[in-house]
Amino acid sequence: MTTIRDVSNTNDSDLVELAGYHSYKHYEVTSNISVNGKRFDVLHTKYNSSSGLDALTIQNFETKELSIVFVGSEQLDKDWLETNTTLIGKVPPQQILDAKTYYQQMNDKYGPISSVSGNSLAGALTNAVAMENPKVKAVTLNPAILPFGMVDSSKEYPNITNYYSKYDFLTGTEESLGLGDRIPGNKYGINNGVPLFSMLGSNHTGYVEADENGEFKIEVGIKGQPGHGFIYIGADDHIVTSLWTGSPLYGGQTEKIVLNKENMLLLSNGIRDQVKGRITNVQSYLNNSVSIVLDESMQFSNRVTVLQQTFQAMFDEAAGDPLYNGISNTGTILKGCIDYLISLLDSAESKCRILNSILNSKPAEIIEFITSINIDVESLFAPAREYLNQLKDDVDNLVNGAQIIIQTHIPELFKGGKDMFVDAIVGELNAHYSIVHKNKEAVHNQLTNYETQVKDIATSMFNKDQNLGSSIQSGKSLADGVDTIQKTEIMNIDTSPYLTIGMKIKEIQVELAHKQITSLVTTIVHPIVDRIYTVALMIESAVSAIIFSVKAALNVGLYGNPISLLISIFTDYEEKVKAAVNNALVPLEEIETIAETVRMGSGSLSANLPEMLQNFKPYLDTAIFEPGKFDDVRLYNISTLAILDEMELLFNDIIFQLSGEKAKAIEATLEISKNVLNNIQLLKEQVNRGTL
Repeated sequence: MTTIRDVSNTNDSDLVELAGYHSYKHYEVTSNISVNGKRFDVLHTKYNSSSGLDALTIQNFETKELSIVFVGSEQLDKDWLETNTTLIGKVPPQQILDAKTYYQQMNDKYGPISSVSGNSLAGALTNAVAMENPKVKAVTLNPAILPFGMVDSSKEYPNITNYYSKYDFLTGTEESLGLGDRIPGNKYGINNGVPLFSMLGSNHTGYVEADENGEFKIEVGIKGQPGHGFIYIGADDHIVTSLWTGSPLYGGQTEKIVLNKENMLLLSNGIRDQVKGRITNVQSYLNNSVSIVLDESMQFSNRVTVLQQTFQAMFDEAAGDPLYNGISNTGTILKGCIDYLISLLDSAESKCRILNSILNSKPAEIIEFITSINIDVESLFAPAREYLNQLKDDVDNLVNGAQIIIQTHIPELFKGGKDMFVDAIVGELNAHYSIVHKNKEAVHNQLTNYETQVKDIATSMFNKDQNLGSSIQSGKSLADGVDTIQKTEIMNIDTSPYLTIGMKIKEIQVELAHKQITSLVTTIVHPIVDRIYTVALMIESAVSAIIFSVKAALNVGLYGNPISLLISIFTDYEEKVKAAVNNALVPLEEIETIAETVRMGSGSLSANLPEMLQNFKPYLDTAIFEPGKFDDVRLYNISTLAILDEMELLFNDIIFQLSGEKAKAIEATLEISKNVLNNIQLLKEQVNRGTL
């Protein structure tokens, strides 16, 4: 029969915390270490040795078990350069030899060493010692490899247990390089840590600095804002053990136990302390996820408005010219500029009429009669005026097109999801979480009833035993009364039709929305911008033709023949013509310059629109669901999934232990256990969608 665990004994969870956290604290002799409610006294320390070996020997205050805890890499020269770099080779570094010596010294001095432990480099030291001492228990967390040839592949080393953190870089690299056979013993993956680059170090050691309550947790979000909370990452909290024996539940089925009153009470207490304790964290994590989603939902109008304003600002800036400021809203500046160009054209036309009156005066009529040259420029203004009016219409169309995109189409970028939600990602998550929230509450309530049912069965076993004893002593028959036992209902939690492609739904929504806005700008706005460029160029050409004609009139009127020269000598005719020409050229040349500016601005806008749209994508991503908050939702889901995975392990063992029993109460409990496991697995699948 399997021995029921003594909760005072030094177990794997204790050794993992000692290896990953306390070993790095450099305790002095006589210090007390508190681990999982147990006290350990420091009997001996070894720091600053010539090889770099650091270690401490501790004793479980209650059970008197002795343990050696080796310290992982801290020193650049002795640990990293002289030891870690040599593990890949064949020759054991001095620290391994010193670790074996230290173990023997402590074993001789204080008595039999029960266990050794270590993290990283210290894990390699631990395993080196344990391979030569098969009676000592060895527990490592994310151990380094041993030198080539040290591990005998034909041996199993059952006394060694190595725990690999899910997001540890060292063990992941070792296994991917095919070096896993240089880590002896059993290897079990545990779900501690979080996939954040900032947590690289703590994912390896398994711990962050403990808070004032001795809890190992990281903060998520900003205090005072929705979704703010903590995730518990201590590696020892994620080692799943049998509720009865305390043995890790990773190496297959545990040994069968006798289902008596004591063991049923252990099951009841385990459900209360381990399972419901885990489900409490599940509730906290999921509630924080829901808070983030609900807050994003409440911010929908603001998110849309900010995205509209961002698009408007980026569109206006794309031209790189002040004339285009506000072009996506009212276009007031550019429209005013065109009105000014029209007024300049009117002024130039008026001045050209004056020029014509001078050119058509008596001397000019004589010149015209003699030369038969028509120098009238008035007819040249009609095309330029037509182009300016067309330009004004095009600017109106550009403003209207931009406004249609901003006011009508940008809000539609948020639509989508299974039910075509107005706010696709938030709507999809909200619909999914409403089902998940209901399910996790149902599972929690079922576990509460389950705990009570198991406790009632244990009590009933005790009462029947007592009644049987009393009956034997008194000679009377057993009482017919039956104890009342809590009935736990068989139930099936709801399925969810949402988030079927996981968290990729946001990436897909952003891509679709970006393609949509790109298409809209390309089909609605871009052609108008290009047309403005063309019309502005035509205005320049038309004005250039007018300027050319005016200058030509000057040359013909004054220097075209000997008679005009003679008139210029004896009259002020030359001064009048030159003055009139200059007066006409001033507004025309200004029109030409401004039209060029308008053209260049539209050219820049056209050329910069693709880059503008690409730069707009991150703002679109933020508006659809703020990335940091979205990552926090995913982080909470990952942590929830880890717990549900652990609960699945526990219930698989519970079902194994309850199977094969003939007692009706145990059979009923077995059926409930299977139902609870099914619900946990379904809830796990639903939460997993929020991690993909």
